[in-house]
Amino acid sequence: MERYLRKYGDAALIGDLLKLADSHGDSRNRFYEEVVGQLSRVVDMAESYIREESARLSHTLERLIGRVPEFRQLGLGDVEERLAALSRESEVVIEKLRARLEEIRGGKTAYLTLDELFDLIKELDELWDITRRFVQFYSQIYSDLAPLFLITT
Repeated sequence: MERYLRKYGDAALIGDLLKLADSHGDSRNRFYEEVVGQLSRVVDMAESYIREESARLSHTLERLIGRVPEFRQLGLGDVEERLAALSRESEVVIEKLRARLEEIRGGKTAYLTLDELFDLIKELDELWDITRRFVQFYSQIYSDLAPLFLITT
């Protein structure tokens, strides 16, 4: 009888352990799904920000350089080149992140770093800062010369 109880006790223990292991698997899958959802939203927001602000910056550069072509030699040409490179690089980084998210969803990996993405955003913001200084410089020149325009008319 004692042998039977021990055998039955082991079977019950094994059953409980299997339930615990299965519940962990379910919990892990829910966790990864939620994480992937949140990270996907971050990537989507960053992609949208990069696209919109890159387009706005490109338009600003076109207008500013069209009005004062000398600004190209003073540094806005470099900003244009960096913006084009940033746009190409952002597409690659975003695709890489989306592929990594699919790996997380599939359980092949458990981590993702967004450093590259936020480095791109930081660089875009720096390009905007450079352009903003040119716009402020142009505004200052215009305000300084405005009285001369009034006198000549």
